[in-house]
Amino acid sequence: MSDSGFGIGLVGAGFINREAHAPSVDYLPDVHVAAIQNRTRERAVDLARTCREQDRGDPNVYADGELTDLAHDPTVDAVWVATPNFVRVETVDTLIDAVESGATLQGIALEKPIARTLAEARRIIDRIESVDVPHAYLENWVHEPDIDDLRTLLWERGRDAGRPYLARSKAEHGGPHSGWFWDGKKQGGGALTDMLCHSLGGNDYLLRDPDGEGTLRPVSVSADTETLKWARESYAEELREAYGVDYERSPSEDYARVTVRYEDEDGNPVVSEATGSWCFVGSGVSRNVELLGPEYSGQVRSDDDSSSVFFSDALSDDSEGWAEKQTATSGRMPISAATVVTSGFVAENRDAVRSFRAGENARLDLADGERILRLCMAAYKAAEHGERVDLADTSLVSYTPPPAR
Repeated sequence: MSDSGFGIGLVGAGFINREAHAPSVDYLPDVHVAAIQNRTRERAVDLARTCREQDRGDPNVYADGELTDLAHDPTVDAVWVATPNFVRVETVDTLIDAVESGATLQGIALEKPIARTLAEARRIIDRIESVDVPHAYLENWVHEPDIDDLRTLLWERGRDAGRPYLARSKAEHGGPHSGWFWDGKKQGGGALTDMLCHSLGGNDYLLRDPDGEGTLRPVSVSADTETLKWARESYAEELREAYGVDYERSPSEDYARVTVRYEDEDGNPVVSEATGSWCFVGSGVSRNVELLGPEYSGQVRSDDDSSSVFFSDALSDDSEGWAEKQTATSGRMPISAATVVTSGFVAENRDAVRSFRAGENARLDLADGERILRLCMAAYKAAEHGERVDLADTSLVSYTPPPAR
């Protein structure tokens, strides 16, 4: 264990660890990046260099086949797993094997989604809990300050009028940043598991009583999925050239709509509506969240940033841009300071570190991740069969979404 603060081991050097979890330590006193492991050593080296330059730690670097060494690294107190979905089970198995052989980890945090299927999720949870290591489910939406404030304020001020009965959310961007996301078998699905796991998780959080009173039971799920943009010939050719996937023959959905019907402790209906896509054309991510109750409502919107810049076409170049999922470098673009704070990554990591130090699971743990994944699986099944899925009468443990088959 580290004797110089809390050392995080980052497993994976892709977008989410590079742009969110590593920068979040800037805001977490006594926390640093202690180690980085990635399948390709070069990316781990690049991220480690950035961490040193930004004073986020002096991480040790591990490559493919060296995850066990990271788990045994004495400077690592806990690991943040943000590997691609198709190696998630393998990654957890390796970490738990290391713990069983003497590695001492205070916690394991997994980026959303927990897994590709419920069978994989159950294996992950069983293995981690078999060695009594605390765990966290990394879903940043529920830790966003604006969403958390919305929930707190509406529940506190609106409680006498009655609990909230409708949560709506939309999450869209122009498509994933890495090739494996586009591969249904590797990712486990398409826009539904990539985007709507945020929306479904955020809605579920908003609709649950912050004081822990009462119950909220998901009853049924209905859904539609479509491939609206990326199966069209010109766009499918773009994906084929960039990532080697064939969306004309084997597409994943790039649009999904899901409705979850809940019942509260009195049998009253409560509804979650979620939509998401990889079809949005704009300056970055478009995201709206709403919570409605008998005499109140509230909204959080992220596609109308108060701060922005504008560039004419004359200044357009080949740069990647600066906003998350930015698809253009001309026109009006949002700018936002401290995105890792406003997007909830600092709060979720602060909670995980605090919980792991106390020997406890985080506020959101892997059981929450499994619960949200179950809603995703029910949505895929509802869309596939064109009928509502009754959660009480449907087993989804062996279900695999069509894009992943």
